[in-house]
Amino acid sequence: MKKTITVFLFAMLTAAMLCINVSAAEKTAAVENLKAVVSDTSCTLSWDRIKKCDGYRVYLVENGEREILKTLKSSFDVSFCKEELKPNTDYTFIVRAYLIENGKKLFGPPSEEVTVKTKLSAPSWLKAEEATVSSVTVSWKTVKGADRYRLYICPAGESGYQKLGETDEPVFTAENLSGKTGYKFRVKALGNKNSSAFSKTYIFYTVPKKVTEIKISAQNGSRVKLSWKKSSPVSWYSIYATDKKTDKCRYIGKTNELSYIFQGDRSKKTYYFSVRPVIQNDLQSLHGSFSDRFKGTTGKLSASVSNSNLRKGEYADIITSSAAKYLKFSASDSSVVRTVGKTQFRAAAIGTTTLTVSDGKSSEKFKIRVSAPIFNYMSCVYDVTNEKMIFGNRMNDRCYPASITKLITALVATKNMSLNSTITVGNELNMVEPLSSTCGIQRGEKFRLGDLLYGLLLPSGGDAAYTIAVNCARKVSGNPDMGYVEAKNYFVSMMNSYMKSIGATGTHCVNPHGYPVSGHYSTVHDLLLVARQVLKNPTLKNVTSTYGKYVTALTGKGRYWTTTNGLIVPYGSRYSPYAHGMKTGTVDDYYTGIISAATNKNHTIITVVIGCESYEARYTATHKLYNYYL
Repeated sequence: MKKTITVFLFAMLTAAMLCINVSAAEKTAAVENLKAVVSDTSCTLSWDRIKKCDGYRVYLVENGEREILKTLKSSFDVSFCKEELKPNTDYTFIVRAYLIENGKKLFGPPSEEVTVKTKLSAPSWLKAEEATVSSVTVSWKTVKGADRYRLYICPAGESGYQKLGETDEPVFTAENLSGKTGYKFRVKALGNKNSSAFSKTYIFYTVPKKVTEIKISAQNGSRVKLSWKKSSPVSWYSIYATDKKTDKCRYIGKTNELSYIFQGDRSKKTYYFSVRPVIQNDLQSLHGSFSDRFKGTTGKLSASVSNSNLRKGEYADIITSSAAKYLKFSASDSSVVRTVGKTQFRAAAIGTTTLTVSDGKSSEKFKIRVSAPIFNYMSCVYDVTNEKMIFGNRMNDRCYPASITKLITALVATKNMSLNSTITVGNELNMVEPLSSTCGIQRGEKFRLGDLLYGLLLPSGGDAAYTIAVNCARKVSGNPDMGYVEAKNYFVSMMNSYMKSIGATGTHCVNPHGYPVSGHYSTVHDLLLVARQVLKNPTLKNVTSTYGKYVTALTGKGRYWTTTNGLIVPYGSRYSPYAHGMKTGTVDDYYTGIISAATNKNHTIITVVIGCESYEARYTATHKLYNYYL
């Protein structure tokens, strides 16, 4: 009897469990559209969402057994990434949806199985095994499961890869390369209906070409200067030397320039030199061939001057083979020429003098003649390309900078504010002097700083100067409610601090636009420093070289501003094809000035002319400087 009851209860329990499973199957549908995306070590599964479920369970199927990978607790979680898989290996996955009733998970039927094969591992550890002037042999670590590899190449600095070839070994030689650039390499592993992702990109170089066209520009004195022509990309040049013709050259130093100064014995001695190019890639240094040997001799002073017939105010160079620390310069009439630093002198007065250059053992003498200056304006010419003075007259005399002051305002503003900063025009317009130049902005208008700079520097707007100054001062001080007079004074103090920071100690500003008042002054020397800073500022360099610009205020009104600088006005009588900026300054009809930058055949100069007697005179003087020095 007990046995009969037990059998009956077991049957009833089994029937109940079947009813539960049937209930779950009826309530929860099977997951459909199961997809997989694989890499070499991961598989990302995704499937269609089942609205009537509480989540999903993801399984890994191996040898008919299911391993639970993840239980997702929302019907919206319809993706899963399994990581740490083995490359080039088959994996099978299924997903089941479930409902929760009375605290229990009721699972629906499984999805169809998805079987995938992970990709091959991407090749790694690329390195250049060997390089010549026209080839590079690249190797990499063997990829398990790969039966061949495909190599791609692209010149450094470009983006279009080309298939170079295939190989069944983890090594390949790229041939017929130009030897003028580095090359980017990447590799893909290939197997039986399988492939890898690309390897990381590596840059390798052909061996630099042999250095040729070597010159010795100073064979005497205690130094020998070597120079040569660049023939292919290099990281540096290694220099070798010996004082015996038959001995092997020893390493003496390196340089990334196209010249090298060797400090030798001050007594007469012959040295033999060789130059070897080197290029450094990610993993190693590649050395080119040694150049042919060439010789240089030390012992006797060799000197010359770049110009022996000067105009007052002009600079000239002393060119010598001896080390500058040994040199001494003297003039029979020290008022005519004055030395500047160790290798330059300046014509200070009209007359004739004998310049003596000595290195302690021997000397050279040069007759220097100084004639009248080009003109007597406060002025200078600076060689931007070679970073040296060419001409200067009364450079430290006090002058009225007038509207050239606006360059200082622009430099201070761009240093302390973003070009996208909003500039609001306000009651500071009350400070605009009746006769000052303006750009016509109105109270309540709003501009980007980058746009209002055109109103400041093209039509030379004093109203723009006050507005920029007041807005900048309020931002930097952190006091947006600062009164406009106080804000103007705060900004002027910023201008004076900035000028001191660039070495312009002969300048004092009283206002941001240059209206001539007592205590507002500068010097040609200081204005040159300002011009150099403008050329280093891409925004201001562009603004000051612009002839005309249409600008729309943030509040909607547009206006067209044109420059006061006749040097860059096309087809005008004052136009110069070499000029590209910068700024005019006018006190009145009898006191004008201009700063300009000009370039001819990649040679750039800055000119400053102040104190001219008319509008036309400042342009005539500037053109004269271009004719002499550009």
